[in-house]
Amino acid sequence: MSSRTNQLSKAMTNWIHEHSLRTSNASANLFKETEQLEDWLMITSPEQLQFLSFLAVTLNARKTIEVGVFTGASALAVAEVLPEDGTVVACDVTDEYLPIATRAWDEASVSSKIDMRIGPALETLQELIDSGKTNSFDMMYIDADKVNSHNYFELGLQLIRAGGIIAIDNMFYGGQVADASFDEDENTVATRNLTIALHHDERVDFTLIPIGDGLALMRKR
Repeated sequence: MSSRTNQLSKAMTNWIHEHSLRTSNASANLFKETEQLEDWLMITSPEQLQFLSFLAVTLNARKTIEVGVFTGASALAVAEVLPEDGTVVACDVTDEYLPIATRAWDEASVSSKIDMRIGPALETLQELIDSGKTNSFDMMYIDADKVNSHNYFELGLQLIRAGGIIAIDNMFYGGQVADASFDEDENTVATRNLTIALHHDERVDFTLIPIGDGLALMRKR
C-alpha cells in the first residue's frame, strides 16, 4: 500500500501502455493522425480512454453524451464497447476535425452509433432536455471549454439517470489549479471553482482521479 499517489515517470507510463492498453487498430491509427496536428495535445490520453470505455462497460451503458469531440478518440473508445443499438451523442462547436474523426469511426464500424451534433453544446444539451430526454443517459464525458464545464455539468445532471456517471477532464489544468500565480487565469479559476462546487454537491457522489490531466467522476444519486 502507499499513502501517496506515485508520480509516473516516462518509463512507467510506457510500461503501463505496453502491459495494460487494449487499443484497436482504428484508435491507434487515429492517434498517429492526430499527432500530426498542431493541437494534438488536446487528445485524451490512451489510459484515460481505456478507463472511459471500462466505465461504459461497467455501467452497461447504452446511451452516452460527449461534450468536446476534437478528432473523435473518446467517442470512438466508448462507441466500440456499446451494444449495437447504443448511441454516443457527440457535441462539438466545430466540424474542423470531423473528417479525421469520421475516418476512424468508419474504420472501427461504429459510425452508426455516433450521433454527431455540431453547434454550441449548451444549446444541444438544452434541446435534449426539451425533447424529453431527461434521466435517460448512462454516462457523460465533458472535455471542452473550461469556463462552461459547470454549465455542461448542470445540464448533464438532468440528462443522466440515477446511478449514471458524469466525467470531466482537465481538472488539474496542467497543475495550475494548485498554483497561486494563476489566480487571474480564467480557465484555472473556473476549474478550481468547479472542483469546490462538486466537492460539496450533495446530488452526486464525487471523486477526483489523478489520471491524465485530472478526471472528476460524479455518480448521480
